[in-house]
Amino acid sequence: MSLQSILSKLRENDIFKGWQEAHKEVKLVHLFTMLETGTESKLDIGFYDYNSEKMTSFTMDENVESVEQRTDEEVFKKEDDQILPLEEDKIKIDMLQACDICSKVQQEEYSIHKPMKQVIILQHLSIGQIWNITYITKQFKTLNFKVDAENGNVIEHKLHEIFSFDK
Repeated sequence: MSLQSILSKLRENDIFKGWQEAHKEVKLVHLFTMLETGTESKLDIGFYDYNSEKMTSFTMDENVESVEQRTDEEVFKKEDDQILPLEEDKIKIDMLQACDICSKVQQEEYSIHKPMKQVIILQHLSIGQIWNITYITKQFKTLNFKVDAENGNVIEHKLHEIFSFDK
């Protein structure tokens, strides 16, 4: 499902409409989900209020039918870090396309590292608007991809150890 479809469903929801009426200055800053075989995934859509410096998230089920609002929360970030708003009109690659792109790279370059879980975040970083997708693998490593949300180019991919033990 495209970001525009997800946001359209959210914006039709009465809970969101009521909240947005009182929060006109907020900006969309992230979409987050975790995918794991056999479990229902939920979408977390975050909006940032630059005046209060608080985040409000809305959680939707995978069918985008039920919506829950999470209370305003302070954002943990370094003092110099900026939270950049997403520019919806520039997001051309949807979540499934980004996942397919990552899956191809994983199969070609990291085939022995089979994913058990995927953590998916759409965010706007200094390098641009990206799908930041992390696989947690059966070998207890993380495989992280950054995919440009406008053109689908893989900006980077790296394999990391989750645990490292000193001798």
